[in-house]
Amino acid sequence: MIRILGPEVSIAEVVRDARNNGDEVAVVPAGTTKADSLERFAEVLDFPDWFGRNLDALADCLHDFAEQPLDGARTRHLVWDGVGPLRREHHAAFEDIAGVLDEVSQDHAGFIVTILDR
Repeated sequence: MIRILGPEVSIAEVVRDARNNGDEVAVVPAGTTKADSLERFAEVLDFPDWFGRNLDALADCLHDFAEQPLDGARTRHLVWDGVGPLRREHHAAFEDIAGVLDEVSQDHAGFIVTILDR
């Protein structure tokens, strides 16, 4: 499942609601470019050294991330925060990354994605 929320929704509210729902939460801040955004996914989610910093590698690593065992959580919830600048300045990059997130969330029932467009 993937959802896009606007600037009226706070990151604190999204994280709190997810945790109250029993989800494990990871927050990835968006970068200002595609390369910067991919780097932030790698840093926050601790991708392996072989991560190629491209969309195929992002998909592979996110599938692996989604398949990791949950430590008592119901689901894994990824929040991609602050995508507004990327979406405005590099719309194609935003769409590409959002497409990968959507694909992975559709392939894994226990993987939820929230995109905060602010």
